Amino acid sequence: MISTAVLLAVLGAALLHAAWNAMVKSRADPMIGIAWLSVGSGVAAGMALPFVAVPGAAAWPFLLVSAAIHTVYNLLLATAYSHGDFSRVYPIARGGAPLIVTLVSLAFLAEELSDRSLAAIGLILLAILGVAWRRASERRAASPGPAGDRSLVFACLTAVAIAGYTIADGLGARATGDAVPYILWLFFIDAWPTILIVMWMRRGRFLATPRGDVARGVAGGLLSMLAYGIVVWAMVSAPVAVVAALRESSILFAALIGVFVLKERPGPVRIAAIVLLVAAVALLRLS
Repeated sequence: MISTAVLLAVLGAALLHAAWNAMVKSRADPMIGIAWLSVGSGVAAGMALPFVAVPGAAAWPFLLVSAAIHTVYNLLLATAYSHGDFSRVYPIARGGAPLIVTLVSLAFLAEELSDRSLAAIGLILLAILGVAWRRASERRAASPGPAGDRSLVFACLTAVAIAGYTIADGLGARATGDAVPYILWLFFIDAWPTILIVMWMRRGRFLATPRGDVARGVAGGLLSMLAYGIVVWAMVSAPVAVVAALRESSILFAALIGVFVLKERPGPVRIAAIVLLVAAVALLRLS
């Protein structure tokens, strides 16, 4: 059973996650946005490293694998946002990951989940599909052609990357026994490949970013580090699959951001899915 503290912490992390994703999507070039986000998280983590222990040898294989996957994830996410809407890419990317994590956890991590937990995870996945549903009018209004297909492909690939680093970090945090050093070292290591790759891809455009966009990107980096740090901390004391599924309540917050910030108008299917998502999270809390 998940404690109330863990539940509230992961829900808070979900809100922060939806917020920084919206910040990246709102940039004219999401690829540059994700790079400045990496600057913020990398510098903040680096400043904190002298005050934490170096993770033990058992954690480093997971750290290095996760850092590599995070770099791929950053590039895939920015590319998906370049080709698709926030309300479509985010649910697909975040929604596909719990299914993959659950299957891997049950098959290879020897985790045991109650029938109620499995039912809650299934309801969360069903709700995510509903949130991602587009009305016929929305489909007609969408631009035809390969761009829409690319957004779907990159969103699905992003889901695979999310599942990969979720599993690696859950095992890594358990191996080191202390989530805080693991998280800080992870964000410090994985920031720089993303920054260097985007600097090469965008060359002079990266350094020419307006100060306001730089400030928002760095702030987003701090939010992302805090959000993921909470999740990895939760995985130390709760099943990886359950935490991963609960974190996907960020889609609820993303829907609210879409309505009140991006001025989107969800249809009845999406509204029903949001209600189902809230009920599924409550069921997961009682598991």
